[in-house]
Amino acid sequence: MGTQQTTHTVSTALFGKTQRGLLALLFARPYKSFYLREIVRTAGIGQGAAQRELARWVEAGLLVRTRRGNQVHFQANAESPVFEELRSLAVKTAGVADVLREALARLAKRINVAFIHGSLARRAERAASDVDIVVVGAASFGEVVAAIRPAQDAIGREVNPTVYPASEFRAKLQARHHFVTSLLKTPKIYLVGSEHELKQLGA
Repeated sequence: MGTQQTTHTVSTALFGKTQRGLLALLFARPYKSFYLREIVRTAGIGQGAAQRELARWVEAGLLVRTRRGNQVHFQANAESPVFEELRSLAVKTAGVADVLREALARLAKRINVAFIHGSLARRAERAASDVDIVVVGAASFGEVVAAIRPAQDAIGREVNPTVYPASEFRAKLQARHHFVTSLLKTPKIYLVGSEHELKQLGA
């Protein structure tokens, strides 16, 4: 079955709590601006630390700062030369993927492989885009839905799981079922397991 990191995720190894919170909020949802209190509340970080880090990111050109009435808003700067890299990192680590990895962690021993596919994996998502995931293994659809329900609130998107027992997924691969075989060719962000586990299902 799939393996799960137990000590550090990529984001905790690379960033402190405040940086992770800002990365997840601002770069996983780059189409939206946030005001300070909203950032502090949503990201779960201290106001003083948030103010200092936001000022640094604005100075570095990573964020755009705008005033709307009495509120100062911050938004990811799409013109930054590292915007795409930070957005990709946010989705794969501190943002959507890490939240879903944590949500599926208690089921990981019963999952062969799980991954995000669709517009988010292709980095073609819009503000209203759902998160499409595939889960293959012994965990049932009901268990997966229950596990990811809290994650939907955290990431601010609806999560649509497609769940297959390993035997059914193998059978569909062998029968060259269009949807299942197309998954092998499309971009993916792995939540449990890796390309290796996915290829083993087709062996």
